[in-house]
Amino acid sequence: MSFEHDIPEMETSTGTYDAVIVGAGFAGIYMLYELRKRGYEVKLYEAADEIGGTWQWNRYPGARCDVESMQYSYSFSDELQQEWHWTERYAPQSEILRYLHHVVNKFDLYKDIQLETRVTSLTYNEELSQWTVETNHSDRVTAKVCVLASGCLSIPRDPHFKGIEQFEGNV
Repeated sequence: MSFEHDIPEMETSTGTYDAVIVGAGFAGIYMLYELRKRGYEVKLYEAADEIGGTWQWNRYPGARCDVESMQYSYSFSDELQQEWHWTERYAPQSEILRYLHHVVNKFDLYKDIQLETRVTSLTYNEELSQWTVETNHSDRVTAKVCVLASGCLSIPRDPHFKGIEQFEGNV
């Protein structure tokens, strides 16, 4: 699945931001929107090659939301709510991703998102009241606030039950 967007060329980041966000799922995208709307300088780092969080990583056949699609709509913009029309009551993964790309394009959020970048270190300096954020691309930035929007589903967990080590089927 390919999406239309203008992502700036990736360059090593240095400098100071008001906030750094880790994760470009629903929460990270919303936080980026809100902080930018309030005039803050923000940088969002995402490990994947696209936005979407859980909906980017989980592309298995039949993936869809288990709540009504409307509950996946952001409520911060009446215009956004009026222009987006869900095609199914329980949206499939691909439609949820299309929605997120629509939101990010509509509000020009890509310019503050750096994809394929994993945060490798977060250090808080109490004396300066700021975070130092380092990434796998040698980015080193500071920020007053660091928002971890990496989600509760960001680390795979294998189920632990008796006999799983003998299971020979697809997992």
